[in-house]
Amino acid sequence: MARISLVLALEDYDRTHALIEETVRPEGIDLVPIVVGSSERHARTLRGEFDAAEMSLSQYIMAKSRGADMTAIPVFPRRLFSHACVYVHTGSNITQPQDLVGRRIGTSNFQFTMAVVARGDLHHHYGVRMTEVTWVTVAEELVPFTPPPGVRIEHRPGGNLNAMVDSGEVDAHIYPDVIPPYERGSPGVRRLFPNFPEWDRRYYEKTGVYPIMHLVAIRDDVHRRHPWVARSLWRAFEEAKRRALEHLSHPFNVSLAWGRWLLEEERAVFGRDPYPYDLSEGNRRSLEMMMRYQIEQGLLEEPLPLEALFAVTAP
Repeated sequence: MARISLVLALEDYDRTHALIEETVRPEGIDLVPIVVGSSERHARTLRGEFDAAEMSLSQYIMAKSRGADMTAIPVFPRRLFSHACVYVHTGSNITQPQDLVGRRIGTSNFQFTMAVVARGDLHHHYGVRMTEVTWVTVAEELVPFTPPPGVRIEHRPGGNLNAMVDSGEVDAHIYPDVIPPYERGSPGVRRLFPNFPEWDRRYYEKTGVYPIMHLVAIRDDVHRRHPWVARSLWRAFEEAKRRALEHLSHPFNVSLAWGRWLLEEERAVFGRDPYPYDLSEGNRRSLEMMMRYQIEQGLLEEPLPLEALFAVTAP
């Protein structure tokens, strides 16, 4: 089997770092890993600029349903619960999810994965319908769609949602990272769910879902020319993750005073691997939940079979 060169765009997580550092090498592949931030990477992936890339789950499913020439492997390098990602302006007097009714909620665009998950969770678990708020977006929608009747989207191109929630121009901001005003201790911002790990635990016990945010997609022309690439990449991602989890299990490797205690707490909930790269029951639930939410939110017409989303379903 002749070796091939393959450009892979991704984030630098502990579970992908060995691929980026090239201490893990996929069999038969001279990997060219490049670290590219999410917004830029997703847009460039949809334009076919990389051989393979870490991709937004929501935008991948939307694009795939519209005929995009890419197919995923069951590698899910980013997962997040929504509770930690909902920030509110302190002056808006929002103390519970139901207080969001009638308010303005910022999301970078309407279709990115955390926005879809948070909207669905607010509806199904806390009774806040997406038609009961105004959605303020600042970035382009990468995959065209038509919002459902009654959904209000106010597009503010180039706006800064961090500043807007800090000042109260929007009442809440859904974002999958710690926003700068919160990080610097601004009195204008707080989390809607301060004790978010407890909310996450309840959610997981109820649903069995640790929500998938990203997967890895490969261009279809690469699949056609080299059908073995999917399994080779899959196994390399699995080995990189195995090394990260092994490193994490030693308390002196992590600069956290209670890192080992936190690890044991998480293992009690998720087991020894919170990031399974497969199509086991928990991952199927997460993927199916995403498609249900997308259909409700006007982003997808009908669910896609998992076999249509993934090039391989077993190692």
